[in-house]
Amino acid sequence: MTDPPTGTARDVEVSAATVLALLDTGPTASREAVLRTARDGRHKLAATLLSLWAEDGEALTEAETAELRLHRERVDHYRDVWSRLRTAAPGASLLKGMTIASLYPPGVLRAAGDLDVVCPGHEDLWSCAHELASTGWELAAFTVSPARTGDSVPLHLGAEFRSPAPEPSPDPYAVGLFTAEIVTEVRAPAWQLSRPSRSPLALCAVALVAERWERPFRSRDLLDLALLLHHLDDMGVRQLRTDLARTGLWPEWREALRSMARLGWRPAVTLPRTRAAAVRARLLRAARAAARWSSPVRAPALIAQAGIEGEGGRLAELASDLAHRGIGARRLLGAGLPLFGVPVDGRPAERLRLDDVGRHLVARTPLGSFLLVSGAARREWLDEAAGGGQAAGGPGTEPVVLRPGGGRAPEEHGADRATTEPGSTSAGSGT
Repeated sequence: MTDPPTGTARDVEVSAATVLALLDTGPTASREAVLRTARDGRHKLAATLLSLWAEDGEALTEAETAELRLHRERVDHYRDVWSRLRTAAPGASLLKGMTIASLYPPGVLRAAGDLDVVCPGHEDLWSCAHELASTGWELAAFTVSPARTGDSVPLHLGAEFRSPAPEPSPDPYAVGLFTAEIVTEVRAPAWQLSRPSRSPLALCAVALVAERWERPFRSRDLLDLALLLHHLDDMGVRQLRTDLARTGLWPEWREALRSMARLGWRPAVTLPRTRAAAVRARLLRAARAAARWSSPVRAPALIAQAGIEGEGGRLAELASDLAHRGIGARRLLGAGLPLFGVPVDGRPAERLRLDDVGRHLVARTPLGSFLLVSGAARREWLDEAAGGGQAAGGPGTEPVVLRPGGGRAPEEHGADRATTEPGSTSAGSGT
């Protein structure tokens, strides 16, 4: 387990030597400094390193043992949650997370930030959502995204649930339910990959590459990708190429392989003619971005999105007002932009229905009703949506901005703002 990697992805192993090489802390770094680096978001390898040390027979300190135990308990908890979700929706599948963890050696841990579940249809998503809600999970975000030509659903949905983790863990448990595998690029429709999928490992590889839309590759991403490519069969390689071509992820694919090459790894899978494909993908993205920002329909909504995460200030609020009042959420959805849900009430509908309520668009769902917006929402919009489109409050009512997210109806919140995130950027950005 402790021999150094041989330099080819076919032979890359999950070993202490491999992890230390990824961390690049230097031979004189203290054990605590190495662990501190491993915990960093650029790596996320602390759980793996601690479990490798334990498997290699190294004595762990009391604090290290406690940290490793927390990681194991988190993984075990997610394994139990997934077992229940699979029973509730047999057609659902996991993306990344435990699928990749199964490629690690027995006893060696891959940290679990969250659980990403891909639901082939709306009914599967509702079944999983009801299972989570019935066991105390709270809805943290709801999103609606336009479907692309040929997708299996008319609209893509995302629902994120959270549950407190035991002390001293700083991060809550999180489960994301999605009808599309790639939802990283929030300014464009989600991407549904090959259906039916014949290679879960190929789906995970594409999802890993797609993380680059949101952030730089972590060192763990590179290790995971090397393992996934090593285990791909011929059918998986064909699906990998098909889905990379569908999503236009060639620049990110090439960047990942260059990063692996700098580590001295030769990928177990190489694909031909990717340089020209990457150039075409970049040109197409530039053209699409120019079209989005030059559109009088889409540009205000793109600016308004900054207000969801508390950024953009007054400009984002003005853009949100323009997008919502002047353009309208239904028109934005038709223009290919995702919308984010702010809870209106908890009354369940039989199935998804989009209702025009006055000037607002309200999603009626089995999880309750949501006002659909492109940015921060005003309290008065929520009141109007709940009141059938009629304005509530007098002309002097002070507007209160709410950010999409939050599982309770607005009146149940103790604060004036709902500050939960709007629904994941990627199926599994933290997995």
